[in-house]
Amino acid sequence: MAIKRLVNDSSLINSFRASRGQSSAAIPNAPTIGTATAVTGSTATVEYTAAVLGANASSFTATSNPGSLTGTGSSPITVSGLSGVTNYTFTVYATNANGNSTQSGSSNQITTPAAALTVNYLVVAGGGGGGGGGSTWASVGGGGAGGLRSTVTATGGGGSLETALTLDNSLTYYVVVGAGGNGGAGYSGTGQTNGSNSTFNSIVSIGGGQGSSYNGPSSAVGGSGGGGYQGGSGAAGTINQGYAGGTGRQVGDPGGNGGGGGGAGSVGGNYGGGNGGSGGSGVATSISGSSVSYAGGGGGGGSSTGGTATAGGGAGGGGGNGNAATSNTGGGGGGAGAGGSGGPTNGANGGSGIVVLSYAGSQAATGGTITTSGGNTIHTFTSSGTFTPTNATSAAKATGGSIATDGTYYYHTFFASGTFTPSVSITADVLVVAGGGSGGQWVGGGGGAGGLAYQTGRSLSATGYSVTVGGGGAARNSSGNGNIGGNSTFDTITAVGGSGGIGNIGGNGGQSGTGSGGTSGGATTYGNAGGAGQSGGGGYYVGGGGGGAGAAGSIAYRSDGVGGVGGVGLTYTTIGSLDAFGAATTTGELVSGHYYYAGGGGGSGDTGGNPLGGYGGGGAGKNGSGVATNGLANTGGGGGGLRETSTSSGAGGSGIVIVRYAI
Repeated sequence: MAIKRLVNDSSLINSFRASRGQSSAAIPNAPTIGTATAVTGSTATVEYTAAVLGANASSFTATSNPGSLTGTGSSPITVSGLSGVTNYTFTVYATNANGNSTQSGSSNQITTPAAALTVNYLVVAGGGGGGGGGSTWASVGGGGAGGLRSTVTATGGGGSLETALTLDNSLTYYVVVGAGGNGGAGYSGTGQTNGSNSTFNSIVSIGGGQGSSYNGPSSAVGGSGGGGYQGGSGAAGTINQGYAGGTGRQVGDPGGNGGGGGGAGSVGGNYGGGNGGSGGSGVATSISGSSVSYAGGGGGGGSSTGGTATAGGGAGGGGGNGNAATSNTGGGGGGAGAGGSGGPTNGANGGSGIVVLSYAGSQAATGGTITTSGGNTIHTFTSSGTFTPTNATSAAKATGGSIATDGTYYYHTFFASGTFTPSVSITADVLVVAGGGSGGQWVGGGGGAGGLAYQTGRSLSATGYSVTVGGGGAARNSSGNGNIGGNSTFDTITAVGGSGGIGNIGGNGGQSGTGSGGTSGGATTYGNAGGAGQSGGGGYYVGGGGGGAGAAGSIAYRSDGVGGVGGVGLTYTTIGSLDAFGAATTTGELVSGHYYYAGGGGGSGDTGGNPLGGYGGGGAGKNGSGVATNGLANTGGGGGGLRETSTSSGAGGSGIVIVRYAI
């Protein structure tokens, strides 16, 4: 008689186990393998279909060959830790309390792209324009240099060298080269501006501050601060990017000479005799293979001799117009010198910025002008463009912005306006943040945060969608209300720019966006009112906090003399995915492990510490003399309000647009 063997999961064995008190002893049947897809140099996804018959499974595990690396989850499973430029296949098995199924068949073979690329960078913003309006007897300040951030040789503002970026080789990265600011013209300094920001991926360098004018804007905060005039100190620079501008000569003194603009390497020089202050020094870096200096401040104007400048900065005018900075250095423009009988003179334009990227070995990417030196490949961008590793795959389903992935979603981040173009129809989540308003001056309220709009599950077809990123409201340089931030848009979604804080003795904080929740183009919008300020009445003069996307700005009370705190921005407690957005794109303001966007600016007051801006990039207000804090770039944060009139309120932070979709 033949002997028959019972397999472990046979119905007779299971019936026997059940008779002994086990309710079910069956293990799952093997799943059916699907398609494996390489996502990055270290990750892949594996699709499968659970067996229809047999016991239910509680989990599914994919295993790589070679390496036996695993991932667990629903289909498609993500497997991490793979090596670049390696062939892999995958199997999947099911599990329940009784054990594991047999393995599925093997998947198709994939080849992972090259491993991540480690890139050093130099990012220099545009320099600020030189002050205009040199009169018959008064000279004005030089423009501040653009902010400088670097991982090679030295960085700006005396900071520590930054850390090289590790880039996913499957993605494309957006590069923005900031323009130089305009020099001022005429007595009022008409048209003078700060330089524009330069960016690479998440690295943002701040444009240089404009120099002071004779009868118009004061010097402004920037990557490096603009030079002062009328006895005023130069404006502050940005920490770890640049230094403050120098002090100008007191009104009524012969010549009234201007201070030099701050540089990335040192503060701008103060006036001296009939001479303008020298521009602050730049910073030398050898990222291109030889030592080159960038981001020198513009010289201040002088009645006799204009302030000198180096590292691309423009010299100040000596009894005439200022001198322009050198393009693609981030130098500040020269300030106008006293014009004598010739009337008002003009400040000069700041220099445009530059972005230089370098990595070891032979060419592994495209974009910019490509050279080699000392075993490194160098990409130099003198205008905006894209940096694309040559091993970039077509896994991303759209183009536009700076692309990142967290292994579950692709994120397209727009720091500047552009176009988002899917290659196939997709369903996306869209975050749109407008530019924040600037703070008011003269016991001014804080600037309102940019409005925030968010939509999940937006259906997008394979066509181009216009993206607009709103700028922050310009700082207020004279007594009065702050300036409104620019709207940000994605297709039909619009987030409204934050209102400027109210100035002139105890102003209210600016409103965030529309000031109340609503909808726009299918998205939910967020914004809140600013807090009220108070004046006189036997007490102090105080400005209210700017409204945030998440909460109203705080009311300021004359009884204690403390300005209002900016309203908090939005975080995960309102929109659960904001932490994922912030972590994947390194944007927003990170506070205690959570990411915030669109915080209101702090107001100003007579006593106590400087009123804080709301989480989400809101700038702090300023009590007494000095300069209020700008809203954080690309958060939509409102600028801080200012107590005095001799310097600048805080500028609003620029907006941002982020689109994400499943891998």
